[in-house]
Amino acid sequence: MGLLAQISRLLLGPAAEIEAQAAAQRAQLLTLPAIVPIGPGTITLRRLQRGDGDAILEFARALAPHDLLFLRRDITQPDQVDDWINEIEEGYAISVGAFDAVGLAGYATVSRDHMTWTAHVAELRVLAATRMRGKGLGWLLTEQAFAIAREMGIRKMMAQMTTDQVAAVAVFKRMGFEPEAVLRNQVLDRDGRLHDLQIMSLDVDAFRAKVNLARASVESHLLET
Repeated sequence: MGLLAQISRLLLGPAAEIEAQAAAQRAQLLTLPAIVPIGPGTITLRRLQRGDGDAILEFARALAPHDLLFLRRDITQPDQVDDWINEIEEGYAISVGAFDAVGLAGYATVSRDHMTWTAHVAELRVLAATRMRGKGLGWLLTEQAFAIAREMGIRKMMAQMTTDQVAAVAVFKRMGFEPEAVLRNQVLDRDGRLHDLQIMSLDVDAFRAKVNLARASVESHLLET
């Protein structure tokens, strides 16, 4: 963070944080396929499709079991991957994969259910391969998931992860998501241990109102100084 940004944050407090969250949401949706620099190399972003089933299985089976806990389906199983691809083809999910020289390195999915009364709500799911952690891929994929949801006209965005997935929580907080609920002992891992599930959400209209209020507060502060 630059010196000017630090001073602004100290002077304006929460308003500066809200403005930073709003700025993080403005990433543009890339025209796919796209080649993007990540770390010392590049990755190719493109929509996932029927022929990617084997790549998805290889990706999922290389993950630590804990990484799979917050997902709606077990994508280490071929039938579950087929269900996911069917959901994509039926238009209930948009999934973008990140591919490197090894294979699938991560993905972002924006998923809606079949209920008309929740058509304005979408869940954002982002997962990166262990080899890509700490290189910015998770942030890039989260930006693209958010941009997809924005293009779809989604009014409430949801994300879920186990409470100990600190990095994932931080990424979504950076986008303006707030904790909505913690479901105690909601997830059972393969070793029989229970984990709490953190649900985070962002109400698009409420966030815009918060941004406008923060900006009005900043303008008032500047007029008084």
